[in-house]
Amino acid sequence: MQQFPKISIVTVNYNGARFLEETILSVLNQNYPNLEYIIIDGGSTDNSINIIKKYESKLAYWVSEKDEGQYYAVQKGFEKSTGEIMAWINSDDLYVPNAFFGVAQIFNEFPNVKWLMGIPREYNEQGVMMSRITLPWGRWSKHRYYTYDFQFIQQESSFWKREVWEATGSKLNLEYKYAGDMELWARFFRHATLHTTTATFAGFRYNSQNQRSIEFRQAYLEECVKAIKTELKQFNVFRRIGYFFLRIVGLLFGAFFFYDIPVFNIIYPLLFGIPKPIHYNFKTKKFIRENLMVKLPPLFFWNKQIHKN
Repeated sequence: MQQFPKISIVTVNYNGARFLEETILSVLNQNYPNLEYIIIDGGSTDNSINIIKKYESKLAYWVSEKDEGQYYAVQKGFEKSTGEIMAWINSDDLYVPNAFFGVAQIFNEFPNVKWLMGIPREYNEQGVMMSRITLPWGRWSKHRYYTYDFQFIQQESSFWKREVWEATGSKLNLEYKYAGDMELWARFFRHATLHTTTATFAGFRYNSQNQRSIEFRQAYLEECVKAIKTELKQFNVFRRIGYFFLRIVGLLFGAFFFYDIPVFNIIYPLLFGIPKPIHYNFKTKKFIRENLMVKLPPLFFWNKQIHKN
């Protein structure tokens, strides 16, 4: 079913009943015809199990048992998965409607795309979507990553081909307690380019109760830096020196990129090997790859509206 390649989604949960059902429905209500949905619960003692059982007929697999943490659960889920496209979402985050159809269309239209991220979005605790990370900031490359400019590749908005997962050993590094996703991205960059689309796939929910990314933010950042340093150690001394100077260049030219200054904003993507973003063309009804520059507002001349780049 090439038009609808199998998408495997893993949700991990531990005592997350407060938002779990919303997350499950954000997956199932995609109505994607080739979905494999797996839920790994860490032995919850709240109402989580009752919620999961409510939807178990639509799940490919689920289990509730004690484990050794979030990334052990993610690993367990992926080991049960068989889809061509893979992703995971935590039990308080949300996919937007029809996201999987957009993911499938992009992978079908761009065979060279093996790893894809939607434009990062965030939800407040009440489920209202907010926008803080926008283009051009939300575009990464291995060179940005290796110069410590990594904040943040959004995990719930990321999808990848199974071949990338297999090339990196089909496993998460379970030594990482907080930043297992960032360590995984470091290894992904050995084998694939991260492409960003202006489409929104999912959002991260800020939760005031027991949210690891907030409570252990400093520990998370320390593990992120550790992952990058570990990766840099794989390179010879000349390449490491090259990244040191590229980091300085990034400090000088980054503003031209992040503030999308015309003409000058071309320099940064060229130096850092950042691919053109993928966005939707409403005329052709297809996704296209194109640099998005600052656009001037439309002007009216003699009752005609004129759009200029």
